[in-house]
Amino acid sequence: MSMTATIPALDVEVVCTSGPVPLVASGRARFEHGLYIVDLDTDASMTPVGGKAILSFASIETPRVIARVESALGNRLTCSPEQHRNRERRDFPRLHAGLPVRVRRLAVTERRAESASWLAGDAGPAERGEWLVPDRFVDFSVTGLRLHMEMALNADDLLLLELGLPNDPTRWRCTARVIRIFDEPDGMSAAVEFESIPDGARTGLSQLTLRIQEQLLDDDGLDD
Repeated sequence: MSMTATIPALDVEVVCTSGPVPLVASGRARFEHGLYIVDLDTDASMTPVGGKAILSFASIETPRVIARVESALGNRLTCSPEQHRNRERRDFPRLHAGLPVRVRRLAVTERRAESASWLAGDAGPAERGEWLVPDRFVDFSVTGLRLHMEMALNADDLLLLELGLPNDPTRWRCTARVIRIFDEPDGMSAAVEFESIPDGARTGLSQLTLRIQEQLLDDDGLDD
């Protein structure tokens, strides 16, 4: 496929660990006038200009792209391609990670008391209400998650959230707010933004992001 022509928007997953806040996100990308215009499902404004980003497309025929970030405004990244790598016909490390997560939606009347109690480590909030377990493979960044749910959530819902990392028994208590709902062929998904997240959880997500990007670069045989 020519990389000089305009191509239709394609599903893409983006990893960038160049800035202070690592970015792992999904979105749609189009190629225009030598640049990738990427609209993501999360805020990318902390991504630094000049940083290296990996763009991995859903289509197996589309190369993985190593790109330079030219601008980051809100949810939009503009990137110039530097290298294209044909993906091998095998599974590659997912930008989604198998994160153990469960959530409980709070009623408006209980938000302040229950969220404060939950974050303080009290047992009550964990025993009350209905806990939902999304698909274990979730899009994530250090600022939030995209959850695939059998039970629909609503925009502006406040959630109690229990979060872990792959192969780690530690569980952190967080709170998060639903900022966007997506209709998908296989159901609904919700983009949630952390309102409160412990430092250990944030550090763990950052380190996981770095490991994913390092593995992707190793798979492509690239040197930094």
